Amino acid sequence: MRVLSIHCHFHQPPRENPYLGLLPIETSAQPFENWNERIFRESYLPNLYARYLREGKIVKIVNNYERISFNFTYSLLSWLQREKPWFVERLKKAGKNALASGFNHTILPLDPEEDREVQIVWGIRAFERVFGRKPRGFWLPELAVDKRTLSLLFRHGIKYTVLAPHQVRGKGTFLRCALPEGHIDLFVYDGELSHQMAFGELVNNMEEVIRRTKEGITLMAVDGETFGHHKKFGELGLAYLIEHHPNLKTLEEIYDSAEPEGEGQVVEFTSWSCAHGVERWRSDCGCSTGGMPHWHQRWRAPLREALERLRSEVKRRLKELSEDSFQDPREALFDFVEVLMGGPTEEYLKRHAKRELTQSEQRELLKHLYAYKYVSYAFSSDGWFFADISGIEAVKNLLFAKRSLDLLEDRRLEEEFLETLREAPSNLPSYRDGLGVWQELVLPQVVSKESLATSLVVLHLSEVVPQEGRLGKHRYRVEGTGPWKVYLKDAETQEETEQVEELKTFTTEGLPQPLLSWLLNSWSLDYLKEELDSARKCEFLLENLLSYARGRTFEAGELVLSRVEAYFKLQLYLLLRDGAPAGEIREVLQRAERLELHLQDEKLKFWLERYIAQKVRTSLSQEEVRQLALLVKDYNRRLTDMGRMVDLWELQSWAWEHRESLSRETLELLGFA
Repeated sequence: MRVLSIHCHFHQPPRENPYLGLLPIETSAQPFENWNERIFRESYLPNLYARYLREGKIVKIVNNYERISFNFTYSLLSWLQREKPWFVERLKKAGKNALASGFNHTILPLDPEEDREVQIVWGIRAFERVFGRKPRGFWLPELAVDKRTLSLLFRHGIKYTVLAPHQVRGKGTFLRCALPEGHIDLFVYDGELSHQMAFGELVNNMEEVIRRTKEGITLMAVDGETFGHHKKFGELGLAYLIEHHPNLKTLEEIYDSAEPEGEGQVVEFTSWSCAHGVERWRSDCGCSTGGMPHWHQRWRAPLREALERLRSEVKRRLKELSEDSFQDPREALFDFVEVLMGGPTEEYLKRHAKRELTQSEQRELLKHLYAYKYVSYAFSSDGWFFADISGIEAVKNLLFAKRSLDLLEDRRLEEEFLETLREAPSNLPSYRDGLGVWQELVLPQVVSKESLATSLVVLHLSEVVPQEGRLGKHRYRVEGTGPWKVYLKDAETQEETEQVEELKTFTTEGLPQPLLSWLLNSWSLDYLKEELDSARKCEFLLENLLSYARGRTFEAGELVLSRVEAYFKLQLYLLLRDGAPAGEIREVLQRAERLELHLQDEKLKFWLERYIAQKVRTSLSQEEVRQLALLVKDYNRRLTDMGRMVDLWELQSWAWEHRESLSRETLELLGFA
């Protein structure tokens, strides 16, 4: 029997600013605010609602997660839980197909054994919290493997993992690997098929995948982002394969029904993305992504050395405190992941403390526990994966290291860290080395309590945030009318501070992202609304003037045209932002069409698609669905550039889930067969 299994590894590194607990604006991800948002819309969400088409019509919408094997790293899942909880609830319904993974995607064979075990335990606990069961399978970050890591997986109840063909000695796809403690099973993926899917054009020819499914088990393993992000519309190909392959099974199903084909031995210190083993994460091996052909990666070894020294010191200090405070320091560290996932800090401390801890002792202990969290985040694999130490992934790892250093409050330790970092040469002369990257790219992202207090006062005065509430990882309260008192409580360390702010020397330069973006948007909207109110007074005059001038050339004609176009664009932006009825938006677009204005561009397309996405998170009537569909049809009617057409995707996905309550005419309007 020919069986095919597909495993998708979904991962994003931790992106939150550790001083705020918020994701900054990432301009390279535009028009989205950050890369998590962009890849969510391009891959994670489309795989939940993948179209299966016939002759251009939607025959059905396929939830790809229900038929594939997959894993989500917790650094990605935690963001999804906070920002897209409805998506996680849908994902849980396919949780029977999921594998666990390392907590924040470190290269496990390069981690000291105690930290490696923490990554494994925290990853398993995170899986249990999200999917409500104990995992049997475990996806190794970058598939980096050695026997000791497999033994740790076995010790914590893992039954199987996945490896590349060059990582295993043995014949077969499903093999058993002997360990001193027992055994762990190995699924070996098809290297050629998987490579062609990820880097070739196989995603566009799923019939070839069906044809090449061999007798027995064929496993394909790729980054899940292949389907939709790396390969545009790749989720459609995956849906086609799901619908047409005669014998598609998940790894969990195979594990339940099949017996290992033979014995397999792992080739230690290998990975799936480095031809030199695990050197990509510690040396200048030549493997990198991005950059120029002549660039080196000599910065990797000094970066790892600096971080390893810091991690050793964090662990030494935490060990001293833990032995004095906790009944069982090892179990307390394992259980700390419950706090990281939102569990009550007070309950955690009460459960593990060997005696009653003073408030000062509690805060000191929490500072060291979070210093360990952040230095662990500094080892996320993405920091070494790309071309230069100035890349956003390496800079983020260094920012986590800076937060860890600040929690320890040891200037000497930071100076020693920077001495080693100075030995990490950058490929860009403007930064010189790791110290230059630290000064130019890392330190500007550090948010002081004074800067946060100033931000909160200005945001409150601008009615962007309420007087009291939570911002990222801080609880706050603003009091007074100038000077203002700002009370802050760090939800991680439980530290409480009071800042006095007079705004005497305020500039926007000191506001961190995304707070600066929030403020500028608020100020801009106030101004734009005033301008819109003013423009309404001469609206008909300008429109009439444009009508009279149609087809005629005169000196001020271009000025009138640009003014009217800007006026209509502003109307549309505000209507879409405020969630106005589709009929109102359609009316403005029809007026613009009568005046022969050309408003359709990539920005307006993005605003419209975001508007529809917000609408489908509410309770829509059939008439509202119809109006939204007609709005998009009218908008797209005059366009010939497919890239500028508004996608009905979000509305179609909503309609599929509510198809029993919609009329045939409405479904046909949305493109269903």
